[in-house]
Amino acid sequence: MTYQRISILGCGWLGFPLGIRLLEQDHFVRGSTTTKDKIPLLEESGIEPYYLQLNPRISGDDVTTFFDVDSVVLNITPPRVPNRITFMQQQTDELVSRINASPVRRLVMVSSTGVYAARRQDADETDPHPPETENGKGLVSMEKRLLDDLDAPVAVVRMAGLFGPERNPGRFLSGRQTSGNGEEPVNMIHLEDAIGVVTALIEQPELTGVYNACAREHPTRNEFYRKASELTGIAPPVLDAKEPRPWKRIISEKIRQDTGYRFVYDNPIDGLQAL
Repeated sequence: MTYQRISILGCGWLGFPLGIRLLEQDHFVRGSTTTKDKIPLLEESGIEPYYLQLNPRISGDDVTTFFDVDSVVLNITPPRVPNRITFMQQQTDELVSRINASPVRRLVMVSSTGVYAARRQDADETDPHPPETENGKGLVSMEKRLLDDLDAPVAVVRMAGLFGPERNPGRFLSGRQTSGNGEEPVNMIHLEDAIGVVTALIEQPELTGVYNACAREHPTRNEFYRKASELTGIAPPVLDAKEPRPWKRIISEKIRQDTGYRFVYDNPIDGLQAL
């Protein structure tokens, strides 16, 4: 494995344990946070901490040094602001300018399978259904600009629903009435596999383009959330509609074939039992 200097823009629930994993693999890791209180945690873990904001211009600690690395992982969530799509386009303009002026030779963007509309279809990376939400539209715009305009090779990994330690799905819908009859397939990925696919893409910079990341098995929403509730000991969601709500089934064979990564939890039920 080739030593790299890696910056993670967004050391949150996924970015922080990803940074720890990269340190364990003997890489040098920088990580950003928008919360000053998290600086000591990053520092104690061995991640070089940076307090940075992308609103939409990047500001905070030494930005030039943060991007003075071999690879960058872009791991930020869509902002909760008016004119969200325009704001995300401005964020992307800033990133393109900064990264193209740096020595960065690789970018991995963490995106979302929320970019696919739900039309009761199997959705791989070629799915023709455009996003229906503001978040989805903003993410697709960001993906395209980075793929087209960055000098460094770019891989976009569209994550399915993330779950794992401190993010137990049993608590998402506990006791709540929700739409659909529960027969819709779920699209989930455990934190361990989210870290695994990002790491695999960092290690293989020749791989570019868009990749879905999702467990191969798709239990029904009813099965998944009832099992999560049972294991957590809390009330299950109330699913009393007659028809399923609109759904999509995420297909992620491409990332398996191209990277050779083998999922730890290809059945999300197994991932629940590991929590």
